[in-house]
Amino acid sequence: MHLGDGGTGPGAERRQTQQDGEGTQDDRSHGGRTAGASLLAHGAERQDRRQDGAIEACALALLQIWIGALAATAGLLVLARLCRHRALPAVPLRLPLLAIGAWALLSSLPLQGLPPAYRVWVLLTDDLLLTYAAILVALWAVLQVPAHLGLWRPPPQLLLQLLTLGSGALATVVLVRQSARLDLVGLVTTSAVLTAVIGLAAQESLKDLFAGLELQLGDEFTEGDFLELDEGVRGVVVQVNWRDTMLRNMDGQLVVVPNSLVTERVLRNLGRSGAVSNRFSVGLDYDLPPAQARALLEKVVLQHPRVLREPAPRIRVKEFQDSAIAYELQVWQREMGDGAIGDLRSDLLEQIWYALAREGQSIPFPVRELQPRRSRDRPQRAARPSPQLCCQTLASVGLFTDLSAEQLETLVEGSHLVAYGPGEAVVQEGAEGRSMFHVLRGAVEILKELEPGHTVAVRQLGPGEVFGEMTLFLDAPRSATVRATEECLLLEVDRDSIKGLLDENPDLLERFAAMVQERQAELRNLDREQHSERSNALLDTMKRLFYAFKGS
Repeated sequence: MHLGDGGTGPGAERRQTQQDGEGTQDDRSHGGRTAGASLLAHGAERQDRRQDGAIEACALALLQIWIGALAATAGLLVLARLCRHRALPAVPLRLPLLAIGAWALLSSLPLQGLPPAYRVWVLLTDDLLLTYAAILVALWAVLQVPAHLGLWRPPPQLLLQLLTLGSGALATVVLVRQSARLDLVGLVTTSAVLTAVIGLAAQESLKDLFAGLELQLGDEFTEGDFLELDEGVRGVVVQVNWRDTMLRNMDGQLVVVPNSLVTERVLRNLGRSGAVSNRFSVGLDYDLPPAQARALLEKVVLQHPRVLREPAPRIRVKEFQDSAIAYELQVWQREMGDGAIGDLRSDLLEQIWYALAREGQSIPFPVRELQPRRSRDRPQRAARPSPQLCCQTLASVGLFTDLSAEQLETLVEGSHLVAYGPGEAVVQEGAEGRSMFHVLRGAVEILKELEPGHTVAVRQLGPGEVFGEMTLFLDAPRSATVRATEECLLLEVDRDSIKGLLDENPDLLERFAAMVQERQAELRNLDREQHSERSNALLDTMKRLFYAFKGS
C-alpha cells in the first residue's frame, strides 16, 4: 500500500512523462499562434506601405499632368500676347486650350471602371482634339507667320481652310482605324449608291469650292476692293469663303454671290490701282465761257482733301444742252464703295454751288414760256472790247501807227472778233487763208514742224502782236501752226480790208513787207546777208498782188 501510494514506481514515472509531453505540446501551439499573428501584421504593414506608395505615385502623376497643362496654357497665352505686340497673325487659342483641358481632365479620371468599348471612344476623342489643335498651330507657324514676315505671299484664307479640313480628315481616318479598328474610307467607298448620291448632292458646292479657290489663288481682287459685276451688282469685298463672295453695297446690305457666278460673269475691279474713279456731270450757264468754267471747277475739286492729286482730276466739256453747257468731272479717291463716292460727290456739288455764287453765276434750269421771247438782263460777257477800243489797240501796233482814225475805223468794221479756248489751233501749218490776226487778249504760240512728228515752238505772242501776215500779203499757205495757250480774243483782219487801205496809202506796203520779212527770218533762220535781198523780192511780189502803184 505504501509503495503504491508513494508514487515511486513505474506507473508514476509514466504519468509524469505524459504530463511533460502535454506541457510541451501546449508550448508549441502557443508559439505557432504568436508567429502567425506576427506574419499577418507584417504583411498588412507592407500592404499599407504599397497603398501609400501608389497614392503618392498617383498624386505625383496628377500633379505632373496639371503642371504640364498649366505650362502649355501659359505658353499659348504668352505667345498670343507676343503676337499682338509684334503685330503678327493671331495664334489659334480656342481649340488648343480646349484640347489641353480635355487631356488634363481625362488623364486625371479613373477610366478603368468604364467598359472597354466606351473607354476606347473617350480616349479617341482626346487624341482627336490634340491632333486638331496641333494641326492649327502648325499651319499658323508654317504658313501664316512667314508670310507676314515677307518670306512669301500670304496664303488665301480658303487654302488654309482646305488644308485644315484635309489634314483633320486624314488624321481622323488614321486615328479611328488604329484605335477603334474602323475603316471609314472603306465604309464610304464600298457603297456605290452612297457615293453617287454624295457626288450629285455636292456638285454645285464643289463648283463653288473650286471657283473660290481659283479666286483666292489669283490676283483679280482681294478683300477691300470695289467690284462691279453684271446686272448692276456693286460693292466692297468683305469676305471670300469656300462657297460665296460677300459684298457690302451702298445701302450697307450684304450681297452674297456664289463663287461660280463671280468667275463666270464679267468682273470689273474699280479700285485695283488703289484709287477709285468718281465721275459726274454738272451744267453751267452759257454766259460762262468754257475755259473759265473749267478753271473754276478745277479749283474747287483740287481744294477738297479727299481728292487725289495723282491721278490728276479731269474736267471736260461733255455736251451742249438746251439750257446749259454740261461739264464732266472725273476725280479719284482712296475710299472705296458707293457710299464714299456719293459723299465726295455731294461735297463737291455743294462747293461748286458756292463757288458759282461768288462769281455771280448760278446753275441754269430749263424755262419754257408760251409767249414771245423777251429780253432779260443777263450778266455781261467778260471784256468784249468795243470798236473804239479795237481802234486804240490797232493804233498802238507799229504796223498801223500812221493810219488815221477814219482808216482805223474802216479796218475794224471790216474785221471780226474771234475767241479761242486754250489748246485750240487758230491756223494750221500748210492750210490756205486770206487773213491775219491781231491779239487783243490772251496769248498764242507759233509752232513749226521741222520733220513729221517733231514740232518746236518758235515764239509766243501776246496782246498787241500780230500773226498770219505772210498768208495775207503773199497768198501763201500758212507757214506755221498757231495755237492758243490760254483763252484769247483775236481781231481777224482779212485781205479785202487791207486792200482798201493800200489803195488810199500805198506807203504801207513797204512797212508790211518789212514785217513779213522779219517773221520769215524767225521761222527760217535766215542769214543777215540774205535779209536785204529777200526784202526787195517780197516787195515786188506784194506790188504785183495788190496793184498798188500805177502801171503795175
